Amino acid sequence: MKYYYPWANDRLHTFILEGVEEKQAEFARLGIRYIFYLQQDKSAPKNTVAQLARDAAAIVTDDFPCFIIPEHNRRAAGRAEIPVYAVDSNGVIPMSKFEKEEYAAYTIRPKIRKLWNEYSTPFTDAKIKIDPAGLKVDCPNTLVTGENIAELVAGCDIDHSVKPSPLYHGGSKNGRARLKVFLKEIFPTYNETRSEASVDGSSRLSMYLHFGFLSVYEIVAAVNNLRKAPKEAKRVFLEELVVRRELSFNFTRHNPKYDSLECLPAWVQQTMREHIDDKRDVTYTAEELEKGETRDEIWNAAQRELVETGGMHNYVRMLWGKNVIAWTKNYDEALAILEHLNNKYALDGRDPNSYAGILWCFGKHDRPWFQRPVFGKIRYMNSNGTARKIDAPRYIEWTKTFSREQDLF
Repeated sequence: MKYYYPWANDRLHTFILEGVEEKQAEFARLGIRYIFYLQQDKSAPKNTVAQLARDAAAIVTDDFPCFIIPEHNRRAAGRAEIPVYAVDSNGVIPMSKFEKEEYAAYTIRPKIRKLWNEYSTPFTDAKIKIDPAGLKVDCPNTLVTGENIAELVAGCDIDHSVKPSPLYHGGSKNGRARLKVFLKEIFPTYNETRSEASVDGSSRLSMYLHFGFLSVYEIVAAVNNLRKAPKEAKRVFLEELVVRRELSFNFTRHNPKYDSLECLPAWVQQTMREHIDDKRDVTYTAEELEKGETRDEIWNAAQRELVETGGMHNYVRMLWGKNVIAWTKNYDEALAILEHLNNKYALDGRDPNSYAGILWCFGKHDRPWFQRPVFGKIRYMNSNGTARKIDAPRYIEWTKTFSREQDLF
């Protein structure tokens, strides 16, 4: 089967399919007919949605603001002869409530607070009253089970070099299991552990949010229901989950250049012009970076974690991005390499959070700092400083074994 988007690979599709079997059961419980369609013919035309919707009353899709989804939605709407509805279920506050791109967290935060009570109440499940068994759907229903996922993925015309994650497994069941572990075992000391890459001290829920296996509403409600949790831990986590995440959706929705250096503020543009010819102490090729072949063991460990598991600790991810800026010939090359590596290997890649995080390394949603070679006024990080804040030897060793798998769920 043919997928018309970049970076499609075994890792992403295995993670998706691991949630299909449970969705079939959950839809049946709600009285909804669920059909999982696999396009077997590799030479088939791209207008699959239009063909499937010939006898439909309406098409409902996700209003997702970046990667290939906006263009797919536009094409579907242009070809369909029935109403097409794009539903924004990305965060707590609808993206449409922000009329323009926000400059930083401090500008969007008060707007979120003002709208919070109106939109923070979770929705309740609706029970369908019409029996869907008689509905005509002109396509085969592919049965997905835990036993045939590898076979289905092998039949896809995608990149088979990126293997499924040995650490993260898809589906709402696994997402909720991870959420339970996070809230019970990690959250009480979250403020102390969230920046320590050598321990399991952060949520690791971003890939479940990206693929829709968990809802922000569900996570927020679960955190707010913790009666004995430290208030500061709640504040810090909800700042990351809501304010920072919804800032990234606002960014990609309102800035068409979200995957380009053109999206950066004026002060960054100026400092990059001033330092564009600065000499780099060392440069690496895209291939050397992808293989983690640098002289920096912490960076190599971060890249190894990404390539092998599909995840990367948030704290070392910032260092990962900053060092690529320092080690490449120019800023454009650095951005291209970071986007490629993140979107190819990360389960939470191709997401507004990913693009905002990568561009943050270049100064997006940040402020000017002290002048430095190459970076100019862009915030600087290096591995020596990171090594003083984390147990670097322990983190490096863990990325060689990934022995913590049993602790995630």
